[in-house]
Amino acid sequence: MTTMTEPVPWQARMIGGPDGTVVVDPAKAGGEMRRPPVIRCDFAVTGTPVAARLRVTAWGLFEAELNGRRVGGDVLAPGWTVYGERLPYWTYDVTDLVHAGANVLGFWLGDGWYRGQIGFNGGQRDCYGSRLGVCAQLELTDADGMVTVVASNADDGRWRAGYGPILASGLYEGETFDAREGVDPFASSASAASPVAASDRHWHPVERFDFDRSILYPADESTAVRCIGEHRPASISRLPDGRWLVDFGQNCTQRVVLTIPATEPGHEIDIRHVEVLNPDGTPATRPLRRAIQHDHYISDGNPVVWEPRFTMHGFRYAVIGGWPSDRALTAADLHTRVYSSARHRLGWFSCSDARVNRLAENARWSMLSNFVSIPTDCPQRDERFGWTGDIAVFAPTAAYLYDVNGFLDSWLDDVAIETERWGTVPYYVPYPFPGWGKPDAVALWGDAVTMVPWAMYMASGDVSVLRRHAPLARRWMDEVAGLLADDGVWDRRPDVWCGQLGDWLDPTAPPDDAARAMTDKALVATAFAAHSADLVARMLDVLGDAEARERYAALAAHIRAGFRARFVRADGTMTSDTQCAYALLIALDLLDGVDGPVEYERLRAAAGERLAALVRERGFVVGTGFAGTPFVLPALCATGHADEAFSLFLSDRCPSWLYQVRMGATTTWERWDSMLENGEVNPGDMTSFNHYAFGSVLDWMHAAIGGLELADTGWRRVRVQPQVAAALAHGITSGSAAHVTPQGTISVAWRADDDGTVRLTVDVPQGVAVELGLAVVDERDGRRLPAGAVVAPGEHRLVMA
Repeated sequence: MTTMTEPVPWQARMIGGPDGTVVVDPAKAGGEMRRPPVIRCDFAVTGTPVAARLRVTAWGLFEAELNGRRVGGDVLAPGWTVYGERLPYWTYDVTDLVHAGANVLGFWLGDGWYRGQIGFNGGQRDCYGSRLGVCAQLELTDADGMVTVVASNADDGRWRAGYGPILASGLYEGETFDAREGVDPFASSASAASPVAASDRHWHPVERFDFDRSILYPADESTAVRCIGEHRPASISRLPDGRWLVDFGQNCTQRVVLTIPATEPGHEIDIRHVEVLNPDGTPATRPLRRAIQHDHYISDGNPVVWEPRFTMHGFRYAVIGGWPSDRALTAADLHTRVYSSARHRLGWFSCSDARVNRLAENARWSMLSNFVSIPTDCPQRDERFGWTGDIAVFAPTAAYLYDVNGFLDSWLDDVAIETERWGTVPYYVPYPFPGWGKPDAVALWGDAVTMVPWAMYMASGDVSVLRRHAPLARRWMDEVAGLLADDGVWDRRPDVWCGQLGDWLDPTAPPDDAARAMTDKALVATAFAAHSADLVARMLDVLGDAEARERYAALAAHIRAGFRARFVRADGTMTSDTQCAYALLIALDLLDGVDGPVEYERLRAAAGERLAALVRERGFVVGTGFAGTPFVLPALCATGHADEAFSLFLSDRCPSWLYQVRMGATTTWERWDSMLENGEVNPGDMTSFNHYAFGSVLDWMHAAIGGLELADTGWRRVRVQPQVAAALAHGITSGSAAHVTPQGTISVAWRADDDGTVRLTVDVPQGVAVELGLAVVDERDGRRLPAGAVVAPGEHRLVMA
């Protein structure tokens, strides 16, 4: 079924049904929840249409059916946006679903983000409204080209509302489905003359809502949430309390599909979902906080295959309660469907170390789990918000792995709206309620509006990305400029509970204070202020605004000078003697502007030496949080310390990337020690096992191990420079990386033979220039190619010189 997104003149109105029925059983539905209505339209068609399109959006979530068949493959549609300002509609080709005579069009509705209880600290309900509604029109084209429109309205008597078998549904709480209410409210069609029988007491006239259709826009295909795969049980065991524990082998965003046998009417089966187990093998529910992730099915006595509609869970383990006692639960009885908005893969990586490959997969799975309509921080607990700092550091990795430009472009439109609304870039977007109070400018999180568009532009070469989002980037930088001290340092404390978030989740931070880091928060804030000013200047250079470009370039230079004067000593050491401080200094080139190249190189070398020494002194474990982690390994390699970089990267002591792998992780964690060595969950109340921020290390892995590094916009120029000597010294004997560029697929693969010969294969598409960062010999003709040589399109088989 094709999904289309062209704009359309609307005749349809927003309509809704009954409201007010409440479920008040906390054990079943997470507390007080309203029962969602269903909407149906009975209509007649003369002849068979040659084309039929259904255009639909909703307040809340919708799923459409036409004559008993599901329309489209989306879930959680229409997705999450700043609903009062922009609401997407989806267009489906339903030609094959319409037939001559009587037809039934039906809509399931769910609370979703619109009126459901969302967010942390108890969350908030009705963030966008308290009533669910649907706005839909079906356009039928006959053989003569005449178009008949069936549009939602409260006037023609064909649109009716009632309740279906979903008693309650929340994204965080789970769903309760009572099959005794009738599993399909759209099963039968009334006659054309009498669309809904007067004796049918289950259906009532719909209500029309005031609705501004000017906020409608065609949904971007890349934001659709769809099934991307399935998981079968890896193991099934019995808990002491009689419930069944199912391990699906992979933590991710998914839903259980349960094959329920015939049983007595009223029998209830429930499913709980968790990411990890406690040391005693019981499900670890504490990290979920308020999000109980608890689904219920109440049987009407008949066998059924059931999957909830309007909830979503982050989990690896499912606990099945109420399974009929006369039979064992088997792998044939259930599987999961995995959901994501990231569907078009662009990048691959592998190497000879299975642990590193697992880490790469962990980061990819965390991305898949959190790219659900918007880029979220986690898919399981009572949060699931679009935290700006997370995507700021992960955007380059995301753009390597999947085609994300449309997805992030849509989210940035919401960022711009929320920035206008709140006066600054909020901590997460959408910002449906002030969970952290009225937003104030915070470094790195606010810098997402410069870092994300730049990553999108670099990956795609699409100048229109900058044209659309440069105004937002400039607004942010102008705001930051007004917050700086006279010397260019950002030392003003934001009006938020912790001040600047700084190097958030530095491994020394205590469980109850993620912002208490080793690195001076003003240092971190000033570093990213300089970086953002530089990115804005680059954007304006691309867009041809030379005058504005000079202004932001001068601002960047002023901030860098203030940074050096305040935080860098004459010998190249820093006032914050931390991995984060030196990594930012080197990777963000904050020494640019010192007097002369000799002084520049002296300070840079000193900073690199001290960074390497700190890594050694800590015993090759990570000393950085959100701000420093993406930059520490690149900074080490850039200053000649690849050996320390690999020693740090390959450590499996806590805190480290491979510690998580050693502890059985299948996704990247929010905290370096989300799980302690003894298998217990971190005692803090903010612990997730599915965050992608620390997965930003993949960007370094692709370049340093795989050998593939982006060197110019749109992958028009690529640098091939795997750190082979360091990799071999640490037991990695092969590496490969591939990426689908706008010009075609480029791939790099290297391996060390038993005799020590290192062979390198590079496959270059037309339109891409590849610069070799190491000296090689061409196997075909014996030519020596020095470091810096550029190879032509085609396949190249090389041997390291």
